[in-house]
Amino acid sequence: MITTGKIKKGLIKLISIREMGVAIPLVIAVLFFSSQNATFFSSDNIINILRVSSFTFITAIGMTFLLTAGGLDLSVGAVFAFSGMVCAMLLTAGIAIPIAIILALLCGGLVGTLNGALVQIVRLPPMIATIATMYIVRGLVLGIRRGEPIFPLPEAFGKIGNTNVFSIGTLSVPYIVMIALVLGIIAAFILKYTSFGRMIFAVGGNDETSRLAGISVRQIRFSAYVMTAMLAATTGILSSSRMGSAQPNVGVGFEMQVIAACVIGGVSVNGGAGSILGTLFGSIFMAMITNGMTMIRISAYWQQLIMGIILVLACSLDQIRQRVRK
Repeated sequence: MITTGKIKKGLIKLISIREMGVAIPLVIAVLFFSSQNATFFSSDNIINILRVSSFTFITAIGMTFLLTAGGLDLSVGAVFAFSGMVCAMLLTAGIAIPIAIILALLCGGLVGTLNGALVQIVRLPPMIATIATMYIVRGLVLGIRRGEPIFPLPEAFGKIGNTNVFSIGTLSVPYIVMIALVLGIIAAFILKYTSFGRMIFAVGGNDETSRLAGISVRQIRFSAYVMTAMLAATTGILSSSRMGSAQPNVGVGFEMQVIAACVIGGVSVNGGAGSILGTLFGSIFMAMITNGMTMIRISAYWQQLIMGIILVLACSLDQIRQRVRK
């Protein structure tokens, strides 16, 4: 016989599962938007949602590591634009595509190194350090190009962002989605099954205890900053390939979108907790809500309000989950 105590215990277990905080709303959103618009669940729209969420997810992978380690990076939107522009400039100068991509990734890594140095060596608060870096990098992008985009880009480069790997029935899976999936699987394995992943959780949970246990807190957080910046650079390169140009003003507000995807996916803003699967769900949820609201003709002005409410609810659920576990 099912008693009240068993029901309460079951609900507590359900709330304690970090990914449930976004998995259940995700299913509800699918059912709601499908009932409001018959084309929402079409193969073309599903692929569009997956493609849009892949851009967010790739950068959010790095942000998951960083937030879990107790850090924060508000410069990812600027790195997004900077690396895409660097790659485009190199390509238009005649540099081979693989070399241009590698150099653009390294430029993103340099920004991550700067962030890590400011936070871990200079000891600036993460928010102040990365806001400063955001302005520096964004100013560099706008100053070099004076706001002008770079185009056209080589046709072979454009194929990365605009072609499909394979088809499953009526679904044609783009390269971008496959790249995001592969990166996600690798990141999930690292975070869950390697010593580096365990140290990420330990540092974010309690950096002083981690230091006493012999973990180099500075090195772990430093590497998380570099990883986040390089994944943001990857997103910028893929975006340039998708659009066939590099836009200096692209990625404005992208950092908030990435952080929201992580938080909605269950990554704790206080550090020490998070999962790649939850971040994947959060990224898809963000893209799906925006897509669905557009399809049922909710004004873009109100969409910002609704996304803000969703983020507040996600953060509140995170706090409730922590209290339940305690």
